[in-house]
Amino acid sequence: MLYIVIGILLIMVIIFGVSSGMQSYASAQQAQATIEVAQAAQVSAWGNLVTILTFAMLVVLTVALVAAVLWFLYRRSTLNRAGNDQRSEVSRPMAEARPQSQMSVNELTQLMMLDVLRSMRSSAPPASLPSGNGSGPHDDEPLQWLK
Repeated sequence: MLYIVIGILLIMVIIFGVSSGMQSYASAQQAQATIEVAQAAQVSAWGNLVTILTFAMLVVLTVALVAAVLWFLYRRSTLNRAGNDQRSEVSRPMAEARPQSQMSVNELTQLMMLDVLRSMRSSAPPASLPSGNGSGPHDDEPLQWLK
């Protein structure tokens, strides 16, 4: 009977050994799967990081492009405004120097001929041309010297 008990104990040790070996193998496979899942998550995280950085760079480049266009338009408008100011400053003295009533050369010639014809018709001396300084009594009437 002792041999039977030793045989049963030996079979039980072998069963426990095989069971323990299989459990260790299953734990090792589970650990390997966990490692592979972690590696896949790490690759996914790097992919997300690259995507986020690419999107951020596109946003920064777009903002920089818009800022550059706005700056260029602002500089162009200030240069145009400065050019217009210089042109208007140059044209102001010329505009201020002109007399208030502008007559063309043709009109002035016709008025002088009319004055000469009137003087030939009568014995009165010809009227002088207006001085244009605005000191006469009827300065609001441009042809007052013909009366």
